[in-house]
Amino acid sequence: MYRTANIQDASKLDKLLTKLIDDERQYDPSVEHINVRDFYINYIEDDTKYIYLYEEDNNIVGYIYLIKDDDHIKIDALYVEELYRNKKVATTLLNEAIDYAKVNNIKYITVNVLENNIKAKSLYNKYFKLNKKEGIKEELILYI
Repeated sequence: MYRTANIQDASKLDKLLTKLIDDERQYDPSVEHINVRDFYINYIEDDTKYIYLYEEDNNIVGYIYLIKDDDHIKIDALYVEELYRNKKVATTLLNEAIDYAKVNNIKYITVNVLENNIKAKSLYNKYFKLNKKEGIKEELILYI
């Protein structure tokens, strides 16, 4: 099941963001471990932010965090718990972001991905094209 995040989800989202950051360390050793606290509570009710969750058995197992700027959306985070990977959770969340963009007259979506993160690139390359590359990061773009 998928749904929009609410204020009660903030601490769980912070834990998932901590896991996302730790995941990125395998692709970029310069990423430092951070124990995230009180991050998402500030953004859940912000009109320029959109957080969509995927739940199994009342547990949040994945989420996508979008930042809206006029006619553009940036995917700032997309994370799925390890046990739920390769089960279309990320695809479902990404499709929700694309649907949100279409309904809200967004012209394009961008996402940054580390070049060595082959699994993430495999998902994004189904929708996005390379826009620019800076060091080990690639910015991908999808025109709506």
